[in-house]
Amino acid sequence: MTGFSLSRLLADPRLAITEDGIVCLICRATFRQLTNTHLAAHATTAIAYKARFGYNRRRPLMCEALRRRYTERARGVGLAARILCRPIVADPTLRQRGGQRPVMLEEALNRRDARRRD
Repeated sequence: MTGFSLSRLLADPRLAITEDGIVCLICRATFRQLTNTHLAAHATTAIAYKARFGYNRRRPLMCEALRRRYTERARGVGLAARILCRPIVADPTLRQRGGQRPVMLEEALNRRDARRRD
């Protein structure tokens, strides 16, 4: 485990993600990645888990080392060049919304930390 209490992890969920593991904020077990199978055991989904604990929607539920490994692999095989769908072009209502979306706890904490550094 990360050494932080559950209340501290719930107050700042970014602390649950370390270089070598991610703490499941439901059962407190540490994994390299929170899989759909594990989350299904808690009767939840990745989307619901992120919303419940305040993670950004695009946050990968995996440790930093595994995320870097997947990023390097994607770059190596040229994955970005193979992605053809641009959501803002495919769905004009996204452009009308002008990027409006809910601000999750993680993003609010990142913004607060950035203001403190300035």
